[in-house]
Amino acid sequence: MGKMLDLLKDGDHRTIGRVADAVRLAIGKVAHVNELVDMLSDANPAVRMRAADALEKATVQHLELLEPHKDHLLELIEAASQNEVRWHLAQILTRLDLQAEEIRDLSDLFRRWFDRAGSRIVRTSALQGMFDLAHKDSALIEETLNMLGEALDSPMVALSARARSSKGRWRA
Repeated sequence: MGKMLDLLKDGDHRTIGRVADAVRLAIGKVAHVNELVDMLSDANPAVRMRAADALEKATVQHLELLEPHKDHLLELIEAASQNEVRWHLAQILTRLDLQAEEIRDLSDLFRRWFDRAGSRIVRTSALQGMFDLAHKDSALIEETLNMLGEALDSPMVALSARARSSKGRWRA
């Protein structure tokens, strides 16, 4: 993990460090994407956060590079406690080709996050994740609309703003 780790290990936990350099290095390159996936389990929370950010950005146009890691990423999102890793994995996983059971498991997880997560960003990511999953599985539309209604009434500015934005783009 030499070069990629060097790019992501330095700096304060509150900064993205050299994520942009890591993204440029990883775009379309299997070995570097594999490194980023491995770094999601790094002991250093700043490295995990930056690896998740870089992985999400580097694979927007190259989802095929994530397919070999889908099962591992699904396990990681269930176990992740770090907020930054959670919200990036939510973005990544909803873009992948998911089976019905995987969609159901993710929707259950997103509902739990929406209801109980201490982080506003994780709750907002859960709402967005449900919105994205409902476009893959129409059985989730009612639950997503319920969450959207709850979010619209929320005192959390980020959550209600995401709900208004999502409601305007709803294509049920």
